[in-house]
Amino acid sequence: MSSATVPDEATRDRERNRRRDYGSVRLSQRDGNLLRLLAEQYAISVDQLARLIGRSHRTGRWLRDRWRHAGWVESRQLTSGGPSFIWLTRQGTRIAQSPYRTWQPNASLIGHIEAVTELRLLLDRQLRLGTWRCERALAKEERSRSQWRPHLPDAVLHRNQEPIALEVELTLKSRARLGEIVAALAEQYAQVWYFAAAALLPALSEVAAEVPDENVRVYSYPPRASELLR
Repeated sequence: MSSATVPDEATRDRERNRRRDYGSVRLSQRDGNLLRLLAEQYAISVDQLARLIGRSHRTGRWLRDRWRHAGWVESRQLTSGGPSFIWLTRQGTRIAQSPYRTWQPNASLIGHIEAVTELRLLLDRQLRLGTWRCERALAKEERSRSQWRPHLPDAVLHRNQEPIALEVELTLKSRARLGEIVAALAEQYAQVWYFAAAALLPALSEVAAEVPDENVRVYSYPPRASELLR
């Protein structure tokens, strides 16, 4: 008569761990990297997530849903007819080991946030023009140096050890305020690249032409890769 095989202790431990993990979501290295980038950008759209991982929009939705099931992100439309955006929850901020506060959804800022991420996808991921330093990192550095906070660019691109201030301008400020910002950035950084909506290009180009060092460039938004590679 044959006897049933009795599982050894290691097998029993694996089985207990399998039951404990059933239905849970484990953090992969890719998850961690993407969640930290998400924290840097405040929020990203599902389409932007899909392009970050080089997959289809459907796969981007699947990954978003996986993270949402784990409790790491929230996701919904923030403007009528707009795309679904993704941002970290408090748990996601902790899991990602992000040094930044958990972002609270803000419909009035989301258009600008989306545009800055589009710029990152082009300059950093597609064209690989340099190393991206997000606005949140810049703000953290400035707070540690002084109570006085200058105008911060939307990001800095370090290219060949040269810092380039990046600004996305979708709504025009007053001419005086715009002039102050452009002059301050031009003095602080080796180059300043502005990406502006078509209606703002003439005013920005005039302000840029007044900078003595001639280190301010003005591009249309959305930018064309061919312009940046000249």
